[in-house]
Amino acid sequence: MEEERKKESEFRIKIDRDSDSYDEFVSQIKDLIANEDSKQLKEMLDGAHPADIVTLFRDLEREEELYLFRLLPKEDQAYSLIKMEEETLESFLEELSVDEISNTLDHIETDETTYLLSYLPGAKRELVLANLSKADSFEIRSQLGFREYSAGRLMSKDFATVSITDNVRKGIINVRKKAKEIEDIYQVYVTDEDGVLEGFIPLKDLFLTPINTKVAKITNFSVFAFHYDVDQEEVANTFKKYDLVSAAVTDDLGRIIGRITVDDVLEIVEEEASEDILLMAGVSEDERLSTPILQSVKRRIIWLNVNLLTAFVSSTVVAFFEDTISQIVVLATLMPIVAGLGGNAGTQSVTVVIRNIATGDLSFSNWWEAVRKECTIGVINGLVLGTVTGCMIFFVKGNLVLGLVVGTAMFVNMIVASLTGSLVPIVLKAMRVDPAIASSIFVTATTDVCGFFFFLGLATVFAKYLI
Repeated sequence: MEEERKKESEFRIKIDRDSDSYDEFVSQIKDLIANEDSKQLKEMLDGAHPADIVTLFRDLEREEELYLFRLLPKEDQAYSLIKMEEETLESFLEELSVDEISNTLDHIETDETTYLLSYLPGAKRELVLANLSKADSFEIRSQLGFREYSAGRLMSKDFATVSITDNVRKGIINVRKKAKEIEDIYQVYVTDEDGVLEGFIPLKDLFLTPINTKVAKITNFSVFAFHYDVDQEEVANTFKKYDLVSAAVTDDLGRIIGRITVDDVLEIVEEEASEDILLMAGVSEDERLSTPILQSVKRRIIWLNVNLLTAFVSSTVVAFFEDTISQIVVLATLMPIVAGLGGNAGTQSVTVVIRNIATGDLSFSNWWEAVRKECTIGVINGLVLGTVTGCMIFFVKGNLVLGLVVGTAMFVNMIVASLTGSLVPIVLKAMRVDPAIASSIFVTATTDVCGFFFFLGLATVFAKYLI
C-alpha cells in the first residue's frame, strides 16, 4: 500500500504544469499515443487522479485526449468528465458515443450524473437515459426537472435512511446496503413511516450504540434541510455559517428526497466567487481560456457599449465647460486626478458591499449600517486626500485657489463615490438584479460625471483667481 501511495505521489509531481519535467512528460505521452502503446500509457497513468489527467488533457489534441480517455478505467473516465471545464466538457461529450457515456454513469452518484447529462443535447440525452435502468432513468429525469442552480438540481439521491421506529441494528443493516452505492456517508437520516424527515444520526453514534437501542433515543432532531427549490447560493451560505458537512433536501411535504454534501458546496462557492468577479468586470461567467475569440468578443461587447454610453455622458459634462478649460488649460491635466480617485474609491465600496451581500452579512435589515459606514469612510478619505492633493497643487502650481478647488472637488467626489458604491448594489439587489453585473459601471460613471462637474464648476466660479 505504501509503495502504491509513493508511486501515485511521484506521478502527480510529474504532471504538475509548473514542474520543470512537465513538458518532457507531455512529449512522452504524445509519442506513446502516436505509437498506440496502450500498455506503456496505462503504466504511466496508473494511480493518477482524474483531476491530474484532465490537467494533462489541456496540452493534448482532441484525438489524443480521446485515445487516452478510452484507456482509463470507467470510474476514472466518469470523474475525468466531472473535472473538465464546462465548455471543454460539452465539446468532449459530443465526441463520445451513447454507449461510452452510459457506461461511465454507473460509477457516479445521481447529482454527478445529472450534471453530465445537462451538457448533452436533448436527443443524445434521451438515448443515454434509455440505456440506463428504468429506476436510474426515472431518478435522473426527475432531477433534471428541478430548476437549475437549485438544491434539487444540486442534490444526490443516494443517501441512507432508517425509520424512527426501528432499532440500531436495522439502521446498521440499511447503512451497509447503501454503502455499496454511496461514495461517502456522513450521517443517517431518520424518517417516519411516510418518509417525512425527523432528524439524523451521526454515523459514529450509530455504530457505537448497542444494537437493540431504539433509533428514536439517539436521533438528533435539530436537522438541517433545504426545500428542493432553494437557490444554491443560499445552500452554500448555510453550509458555511453552520459548518455543515451534509444536509437533507426535502419535497413540499417534508419528505427527504436527497442530500447535499460539503464537496458539492465547495464547487458552488468557487463558481459564485468566479461569477461575481467576472460580472463586475462586465465579462460573462461562462468565459474560459478555451472560449473561442469571437464568442468572447460577443459577450464582452455589450457592456463595453454601455461603458461607451456613460463615457459620452461624462464628455458632455466636460464639453459644457469648454470655455473655462480653454482659458485655464491646467484644468485639463488635473481632471483625471479627481475622477480617477473617485472611481477607485467607488470600486472599493462596491467590492466590500457585494462581498457582504454574497456572504449574507448584509441584508435589507441592516443596509443602512453599510451605507453609513461607507459614507463615513468617504468623508475621512475625502478630507485626507483633498488636503494632500490641495497642498501638492499649491506647492507645484503656486496657486492657493487652484489647490482649494481641486481639494474641495476631491472631498465631495469621495463622498459621492462611497455613497453610490454602497447604495447601487443594494438597490440592484432590491430590484432582483445581480449586484455584480452592473454596479461598477454605474458607480464609475457617477464618479466621473460628478468629479468633472464639481471640479470644473468650482473652477468656473473662481476662474478670475485661476487665470
